[in-house]
Amino acid sequence: MPAEDVTSVPSLEWQDEEGVDRRLALTDKIFLGRVCRGIERDKCILVRNPMVSRDHAVVRLTPQGVKITDMSKNGTRINDVRMAPGASRRLENGDLITLGGLSIRLSCPQIAARQEPENWMEQTAISPTAVCITSLVADVRGFSAFSQKADSAVVYTLIKEIFARFSTIVNAHQGTVKDYAGDAVFAFWEHPGGFSGDHALSACQAAISQLRSLPGIHRELTGRGLAVPPPVLGWGLTTGRVTLSHYGSRSAGMALVGDCINLAFRLSSMASKTLPQPIVMCRQTAMLVTQKLPLLDLGDREIRGRSGMEHLFGVQPP
Repeated sequence: MPAEDVTSVPSLEWQDEEGVDRRLALTDKIFLGRVCRGIERDKCILVRNPMVSRDHAVVRLTPQGVKITDMSKNGTRINDVRMAPGASRRLENGDLITLGGLSIRLSCPQIAARQEPENWMEQTAISPTAVCITSLVADVRGFSAFSQKADSAVVYTLIKEIFARFSTIVNAHQGTVKDYAGDAVFAFWEHPGGFSGDHALSACQAAISQLRSLPGIHRELTGRGLAVPPPVLGWGLTTGRVTLSHYGSRSAGMALVGDCINLAFRLSSMASKTLPQPIVMCRQTAMLVTQKLPLLDLGDREIRGRSGMEHLFGVQPP
């Protein structure tokens, strides 16, 4: 491509295995993966790594900007934040895409590889990984009773609005939405290199922002003429070590397994219910954020379905 076109055309830039700088112009789509079978060689970036899926992700140039869609089993990171499985998000100039140890930078200042040996085309390696996370679960109160009385379309609209607003808040605080489980949203923040107060604080701040967003959600829905009560939710925050892996063959089947996740769901069911505080956290999370947030010591509490006691803390009303 002529030199004068370099800055006017979005592109992906990276270094290959030999340390040579590479650049691929983004005119429509660029596929990222270990194989990218059936894709022209000038439309894909191949990554020789068994942790990379055969068709890992795709970067698109759209009228709204550059977007990436994850299709992988082991995850795609944007600026060191893991994307939700199967999710899409907009990319900005300078954003860093990481997969299988390869970092690919997007260059689009005008907007605010060869076939590998046959053994790289077989099954994607899925390796369980131990990670430190802070979990956030937000659970809607009174959902069963409301669903029993309200029209299903109204119930759907309420939950959709909550999930959409909460997901935006999680993304703004550099978290990852893992699941929408019935009337609950489950998100997590990874702690690179060990437990981090900054990442735990981001999770807590996301919960506070979600709580503050509830009046606006209610105004939005009633403004459309929907008869919905003011939403009430409970939030559970926990921090601990979990195993991140994969169940089955679906790309969206990323699994996080650990006691702290189960505890987060339990705490969310207690908040704004058996406990008056809307945001409740475990002792480990409290220790990481106590210097940054006003906390209320709730003492040792029994948790349904668990043996022993858990020392809990609540966030003082914002």
